[in-house]
Amino acid sequence: MMVIHFPHNFQSLRIPYVKKNRAKIIIIVLCIVGAIYGLIPTYQSQTMKGELDAFGNSPADSLKKVKWLHDNGDDLKSANAKAIKLGLDLRGGIYVTMEVDVLKFIEEQALQKDDIFDAVLKATEKEEATSENPIVPMFVQHFTELAKPKGKSLANYFYFADAGAGDDKAIQASLQKGVDEAVDRAIEIIRNRIDQFGLTEPTIQKQGSRRIIIELPGVGDPTQVHQLLQGTAQLEFRLLKDPALVQKVFDRIDKHLAGDTSLAFNKTLDSMAKRVDSSALAAAKSADTAKAKGTDSSAKAMAALTPEDSARRADSIATIGMTKEQKQAHELKMHPFTAVLYKGFDQKNSQFYVTEADRNLIKSMVSRPDIKALYVDEMSFMFSRPFPGKTENYYQLYFLNSQPELTGKVITDARADISQQDGRPEVTMQMDDDGTRVWRRVTKSNLKKQVAIVLDSVIYSAPTVQGEIPNGNSQITGIGDITEANLLKIVLKAGALPAPVKIIQESVVGPSLGADSISKGTWSIIWSLLVVVLFMGMYYVTGGVVADLAVMINLLFTAAVLATFGATLTLPGMAGLVLTVGIAVDANVLIYERIREELALGKSLKLAMDDGYRRAFAPIFDGHLTAFFSGVILYSFGTGTVQGFAVTLMIGIAASLFTAIVITRVIFDLMMDRNEGMIKFG
Repeated sequence: MMVIHFPHNFQSLRIPYVKKNRAKIIIIVLCIVGAIYGLIPTYQSQTMKGELDAFGNSPADSLKKVKWLHDNGDDLKSANAKAIKLGLDLRGGIYVTMEVDVLKFIEEQALQKDDIFDAVLKATEKEEATSENPIVPMFVQHFTELAKPKGKSLANYFYFADAGAGDDKAIQASLQKGVDEAVDRAIEIIRNRIDQFGLTEPTIQKQGSRRIIIELPGVGDPTQVHQLLQGTAQLEFRLLKDPALVQKVFDRIDKHLAGDTSLAFNKTLDSMAKRVDSSALAAAKSADTAKAKGTDSSAKAMAALTPEDSARRADSIATIGMTKEQKQAHELKMHPFTAVLYKGFDQKNSQFYVTEADRNLIKSMVSRPDIKALYVDEMSFMFSRPFPGKTENYYQLYFLNSQPELTGKVITDARADISQQDGRPEVTMQMDDDGTRVWRRVTKSNLKKQVAIVLDSVIYSAPTVQGEIPNGNSQITGIGDITEANLLKIVLKAGALPAPVKIIQESVVGPSLGADSISKGTWSIIWSLLVVVLFMGMYYVTGGVVADLAVMINLLFTAAVLATFGATLTLPGMAGLVLTVGIAVDANVLIYERIREELALGKSLKLAMDDGYRRAFAPIFDGHLTAFFSGVILYSFGTGTVQGFAVTLMIGIAASLFTAIVITRVIFDLMMDRNEGMIKFG
């Protein structure tokens, strides 16, 4: 008689299964833990964005928002960098095509210019407007056609240290090298500005020889984008001109304009005097005639005055007996420039304010070549940032030295912060050794004088020098808000663009459209997952539940890989996720059907599972490999949305192979170790 002894501890029977799958279990656990860890930044990013969006637009909320960003800004930036990135079609944003102005770059490289050179530039510019060809060969071709017959060579206009003897081919090569470096440098600076601004999900690509494609998800303000991408960071520090010298320039311009009888200026004068009665202008002319005749006493009285004072005294005498309207008309006729300037003169603070219309008028006057020649060597006219008024913006007008004391090239660092004194935004700048030395001298010798801080010909601030600044550490104040301060800091810190860059195409995807796409895409994944889960559970019973678990893990892995490798999830990418759900269960269907066939032959469950997995592996691997190669081809030759679909498809296929063959088999082995009878395949 044979006696069978059953061990009291059934754990001894499980040891072979645990040992067989120990390495797999460790790998699976590590993969799942790693995937969860990789998705933590996505959770943190969404949580912090929700907190940030909760702030309102009131001044109190703005201060709270600034404090929140000060405390959590670095954490938010770090989380955004590691979170799943959403494309324009999901998050909304701006798509921009930029073009480096290569022709302007070539013009700036020229040591001299003449009519022949200008003709070559114009011919190149005309062809450039209708051609996508590289600019340098185009420029050289027109140069050969227009300048060579007149005895000119490229060496007459360009000099490059690496051009050797200076023959045309060497100069063309050096010019092309400079253009290529300018485009690459523009891409680098744009990327640097965007990264510092906190936009961690941009797509920046070079297209052709001079174009740059930029996608900025989550950005909805085109004006802000224009400032960020096109700001040239031409920073200057200029002393304000002495008022007495400024008045002399005013008198000079007034005298010149008062003698201008051209039709164009008369039209300008008429538009300036549109509120003055025409009869007043006629009376002013009569008064001018009387003033021209003069009297002996008045002539003697003005003899001891300067020419400028004499003119002003003559004007005062000429307006005696005039009405208010007649005096205004006379002032406009004799002093057309200062009549506009003094309309918004703040006598208390000795500051000039002008409306936007008057600013444009002043600009048109001082930009005239004949007027510019009267002051260009002595001073410059510049305006402040716009101040919002009741009906239109207004600007403060400054009169500056013609040359800057320092430029932005001396700045080594810039930082946006909140002033401890008044709680307003400010930008702190640190200068290099040369800048520090010059700045110390300038501030020491100009105490109690104003120094304008000029960025791209716009005055941001004109503080009074209170004392010597020995360490090169300076502040820009008068900035609107912390966003503008941060933008200014980025432009200063990232550097100036090597060549002008212009936006030639721009499209904005609204956030509401993106939110709608996310909602519909998410529900498509949920419904597809729900249908698959219910079908698998009902048809394959226990096997279906295990397959559903594998699908969940598959989606977890796919999302984690997208976040870890910085891939961007687009709407076609979400379609790829839906397809991944189908591919994931497809492998399990093949395995389960093979197991059912083996069970129908009378094999035990363990043997049927061994044979089912072994025989299904080859077709599953071949099918997944073929689909993966299809994704590689789509990614290699596709663009934009096609690439987004291909990325999620390839990640999903790789995860599906691992979950369907490895994870489900380990789960079944552990279940057999516990209770073989609970395993059913429908």
